[in-house]
Formats: sequence, structure tokens, C-alpha cells
Amino acid sequence: MLCALASCAAQKKEPPPKPFIATRWQVVLEIPIPGEPAYVRFGDGQMEGFGGCNKLSARFVQDSVGARAIVLGRIVSGRRGCDPAAQASENRLLEVLQSVSSYSITADEMVMTGSGGSLRFKAVPQEMKP
Repeated sequence: MLCALASCAAQKKEPPPKPFIATRWQVVLEIPIPGEPAYVRFGDGQMEGFGGCNKLSARFVQDSVGARAIVLGRIVSGRRGCDPAAQASENRLLEVLQSVSSYSITADEMVMTGSGGSLRFKAVPQEMKP
């Protein structure tokens, strides 16, 4: 009986998922690029973020029944040029984001998937405001 209780206590519980809305989701790249990391944040039907070179924004609609379906409107981004590697990464990010149709969140990681591929994100802790 004690062994059974000990094994139950030893099981590690997964932390609850971070909220989709208002969390800053940093893009996880296979090969990190120098400079400010790309991120997105969702709230009030609007996505805003940074692609690695330029700010980006789009309207979005997500399901209201918990199926984690999402549709992004046309993504608007700046036209500032930057390092070719960062520009290529941003272009790919925009291409995949534009085709996203669903997302899943486990603890502090999110995966967005669609016909253009998948993107992985990691929740960034909120900065303390003075």
C-alpha cells in the first residue's frame, strides 16, 4: 500500500497551459538568429508582434467552443529591410502564420498548424511594470 502511495506522489504533474490571449509567444527557431526574437501576442480579436525585422499585425477569429481553431486575416507588416537570414526567417514566419488553422497549448509551449506548416512558440514571462 505504501509503495502505491509513493508512486502516486512521485508522478510529476504538468503545469496548467498558459492562456492563449495576452501571453507573449516567442517563436522557437531551429537555428536562432541574432537580434530581437520574433513573437506574437493575441487579444481583442487582434494579433500583434514582431517578425524579426518588422512589426506585424492582423485581425483573428477563433472558435468559441474550445476546438482551438483560428483564422488570421491578412497580416500587415512593415517593409524595413534587415539581415538576409532574419528577413528569410520573417518571410517564412509570415507564410506559415497566414495559413494557420489551429493551435494547441501544453504548459508554456504553443504549436500553431495549418496548410503552410507548423510553428512552435514558447511563452515569455510578463515583464514587471513599475
